[in-house]
Amino acid sequence: MRRQALSLALATVLTGLIAGCTSNGEIDNPVQRRATWFSFLSGDDIAAECEASGRERYRLTYIADREIQVRIYDIDADMPPKPQLRTRVMQVAASEWFPLPVLEDPSRPFRPYDTVTTLSEADMTAIRDDLLNAGWSTQPPPIGRKIASHSYAWLVAGCRDGAFSFQVWEYPDAEFDALAFPAVLFAAENSGIDVVPPPTDGERRTFDRFMGRTGDNMPSDGRELYNMQVVPRGVILVN
Repeated sequence: MRRQALSLALATVLTGLIAGCTSNGEIDNPVQRRATWFSFLSGDDIAAECEASGRERYRLTYIADREIQVRIYDIDADMPPKPQLRTRVMQVAASEWFPLPVLEDPSRPFRPYDTVTTLSEADMTAIRDDLLNAGWSTQPPPIGRKIASHSYAWLVAGCRDGAFSFQVWEYPDAEFDALAFPAVLFAAENSGIDVVPPPTDGERRTFDRFMGRTGDNMPSDGRELYNMQVVPRGVILVN
């Protein structure tokens, strides 16, 4: 009980500290990434620029269990001559894609694999249309929903026509399965890293800190889990 109380207290303090850190859109530095992760997922940097310039930008993040793989797609639709697609992939099996031996680049295991390419106008149109059809900017996000760190979900923050929007789709919801833009992104990117697909069991991953370490609350590798909660313009860390 004492250990659980201490864990809850530390989690509360961490929540407060992280809540005050705003992302600048970069996640190479692991310390900065830890402090600004939820701001980054929420697209706070995009929101700030949207209010100033209205530049059309998107951050589409696919979480396939936070500790297995995260794929981040930043699109700058106003980059001439074609929309720019920046792909960043973080995953546990980093040895599969090391471009350099660790001894030559000790920080490599802590940085995402980062590549840049362009999108065709047809792909950009397809992504825009699917986001609109999926309710990205026309429906409110599922405010209050808790998404466990070992869940599978898409989080999309972006600026279009001078307005910032944020939306979430989570497995196994039908809306998640109906998304068409992931296939467009996966085909267009050039990371060369295989996508970790969602499971096929139809079960939502959940985490309840007060239930003890059983079932979903205790992954096979014994790692700690957390929840992020959806708010009107992003996600925050919660107990």
